[in-house]
Amino acid sequence: MKVAFVYAGGRLGRDAQGPSDFFYGARELVRRADWDVRLFEIDQLPADALTGLLAGRLFSRYLPPRTSADWIARCRRSLPQLRGCDAVVSTSTEVSFGLSLWKSLGLLKPPLVGILCGAVNYPIGSEMRRKWTANLLTRMQPVLFADSEKAELCRRFAIHPEKITTGWFGVDESFWQLPEDRGLRNGVLAVGNDGRRDYATLLESARMLPQISFTVITRISAPNDLSSNVQWRRGDWHEQAVSDHELRELYQRAACVVVPLKESPQPSGQSVAMQAMMCGAPVAHTKTAGWWGAEVIRDGKEVLLVPPADPSALAEAIVSTISDGLCRNAREALIPAKWTASGFADRIRALIASKVN
Repeated sequence: MKVAFVYAGGRLGRDAQGPSDFFYGARELVRRADWDVRLFEIDQLPADALTGLLAGRLFSRYLPPRTSADWIARCRRSLPQLRGCDAVVSTSTEVSFGLSLWKSLGLLKPPLVGILCGAVNYPIGSEMRRKWTANLLTRMQPVLFADSEKAELCRRFAIHPEKITTGWFGVDESFWQLPEDRGLRNGVLAVGNDGRRDYATLLESARMLPQISFTVITRISAPNDLSSNVQWRRGDWHEQAVSDHELRELYQRAACVVVPLKESPQPSGQSVAMQAMMCGAPVAHTKTAGWWGAEVIRDGKEVLLVPPADPSALAEAIVSTISDGLCRNAREALIPAKWTASGFADRIRALIASKVN
């Protein structure tokens, strides 16, 4: 079995000793001898002028969510690398729709497993866009990281729920480990770059808790009015401004890890929350419509959930996790549920096998 994993970028240059979280099961499958698993990245060169200017301007309003003429053109250039594969796994929304378009035109032959995230965050815009997106979804096997987007995806694009698979995202349990000394923890840590992070609410909470130190690691620019108990550090997964090993140490030392989010149907904050949980850190997390914890991560047990845009509730949750030692047993819930990198690999492997055989 020859299987290609296709990434938007930033994967192949990563340290092989680092966590496998964002390889979405590929590293685990590579270690097995019975499948030939190959990893590819979409090249970073922009589309040619004709595609970028003409097609982009003429058809951008009809393209699927998170997709552009540029991505479609770059996916087209990747097709020669995928010849001879028995299955293709696309690991981002834009690449999934891009490859699905070329599959609909007969230029990509093997079954396509398309991992999607955030496809319901954007307005449909037109009936033509809805129909085109629905058609491309039928050309792939859609995989979601959690159930929270499933109902809306089915409603918008008239897809039967059984046609969509929930993969349940997981992190590398062998890399994100408990510290040797579990007693030395202090301060609040927040990590993340996506536009759904609600750092404004977090900073309001920090002002209410001047006795507690906060560290924010993000590529988002710092506001001008940081309080004296907040340290703002540059962090970017692609740049590795903070290494994976340093981040692990920060999780292992944090008295609380906070994932503050704006309201959204997209599951967000999974990687940071799960990495912290694997390292034994208590987690306070905004409960949005995209909450991904299902019955595995329970409020008051493995996590403390707070409503969106509520600094007082977040401050209270932070104090609770620090003073009462709440929510320190999430690792013991994640591993049996197989919400791990190896568990995600097993689910992807079973899905590929069902499509090829």
